[in-house]
Amino acid sequence: MAVEDYFQIIAKENPLEFLSKHICPYLVGTQWDIIRKCSLLMGVTNDRPNMRMRLHILLCGGPGTGKSEFLGWWQQKMDGVFINSELTSKTGLVGDARGKTIHPGLLARSNGSVLLVDELDKMSIEDQNGLLQAMEEGEYVITKGKNRQSFKAEVRVIATCNDINKIQQPLVDRFDFPFKVARVSRIQRAEYVSNIIDSFMGKNAKDYSLVVKGYLYWARVAKTRIEPDDEPAIKKAIKDYILNTDANIEGVSYRSLEFSILRIAYALALLERSKIKEQHINFAIETKDTILKNFMGSAK
Repeated sequence: MAVEDYFQIIAKENPLEFLSKHICPYLVGTQWDIIRKCSLLMGVTNDRPNMRMRLHILLCGGPGTGKSEFLGWWQQKMDGVFINSELTSKTGLVGDARGKTIHPGLLARSNGSVLLVDELDKMSIEDQNGLLQAMEEGEYVITKGKNRQSFKAEVRVIATCNDINKIQQPLVDRFDFPFKVARVSRIQRAEYVSNIIDSFMGKNAKDYSLVVKGYLYWARVAKTRIEPDDEPAIKKAIKDYILNTDANIEGVSYRSLEFSILRIAYALALLERSKIKEQHINFAIETKDTILKNFMGSAK
């Protein structure tokens, strides 16, 4: 059976459920179920002409919560580009202008990749500004005197942090999926002991990461849109949510809410290689609402 035929079989199932369970599968705890799904949606996104469609994830929590393991899986299995935020000023995240020449930095060299930013709260403000430009516009600018040069940097970002208050708010707002991650309870750890032992002994250790990686590349080249007949129901669903949600959305920008809902629905439709339907919008609304309530409540 051809690879594309196999992927078409997955698409007829529920690719979000089918594939997400194979993303960093050894992390313990139910909190990772939604994070896995959101990272799958992030992985399938790509920009449309003159419109940013890329999704970004922020994992906030203390040591021992699995954040670094999640980044490590994306680096090892999905060719993500790992960045230590404490070292970005030395390694040149945005680049610089030495002498008469402007040198592009790691952001430009990572164009089209998944950028894995460890300890974002330790990144300098200058580099945070460069990352913000890349996440927002898909490019950034370096200026030296009259010399001004723009560099493409269409990156999708998975970042971690310990202290959200040390990250500038505009940058935090650019993350469609901000999560507060915690250490798992003893009960949940106990439930996973059998799986951990099987993994340690090499039982049921088949690695499906190549399937996930291949499917994402296959799905990313698809095109999707909202059909005119579906527009009224989609518009109504978003309007109803804005008017009726009990989440505190007054301080949330259009880009961080309405456009984020559309980006999530767009990614889900790409994953299913279908048109954007009302059910995709409803999933996006439910996901965004849950994240807003949990993250904003924990960030107070």
